[in-house]
Amino acid sequence: MWREISRAFGEVARDYEAWYQGNPLFASELRALLALGPIPSPSLEIGVGTGVFAKALGFTHGLDPSLDMLLLARQKGLLCVCGVGERLPFKDEIFEACGMFFTLCFLSRPEEALEECYRVLKPEGKLFLGFVPRESPWGQYYEEKKRAGHKLYRFARFREGQEVLNLLKEKGFRLVKGSSTLFQPPGLKRPLREGPREGFFAEAGFWALVAIKD
Repeated sequence: MWREISRAFGEVARDYEAWYQGNPLFASELRALLALGPIPSPSLEIGVGTGVFAKALGFTHGLDPSLDMLLLARQKGLLCVCGVGERLPFKDEIFEACGMFFTLCFLSRPEEALEECYRVLKPEGKLFLGFVPRESPWGQYYEEKKRAGHKLYRFARFREGQEVLNLLKEKGFRLVKGSSTLFQPPGLKRPLREGPREGFFAEAGFWALVAIKD
């Protein structure tokens, strides 16, 4: 499945990159992630794509199965490796931080990816996550796109917010801080730039959190 997903993302790599440029939705998501605190180095973003989040947040390394995506990420100065989150090609305990932003829903085995994050993180290393909770209006919006056969979202499996929090705890991570954004409804012709609110809200379309390897 990861090969098919990688191929689909690779085919739209340039359009994917362009979507983020000057987009107030991306700016809102970024503000929520920045509110979690600085990214310690060295750091790895899993599912780095074209590197827009990694570059903006200060990650040093990126991993993705799509070579087309990685070519664009490398142009941003990131140290890139081709691979999948369920089998990270790194030694134990070498990163101070790992990150996954919109990656979790495209993993067929997210529990294995979290186990791999735990393995490559140093003691008390940080895991940064950003995702769309399924129960939110945005989650339902993307579920509709999935049902309609959207080129990318047809592969996604969106999870409820509490499900993700439970999975983190199960895999040995302790939640430190979380924030929410995208309280505006999806589909606006002129989306707004929002600031984050501390905590998690079911009506918010994006949850950002940082957890520590416990």
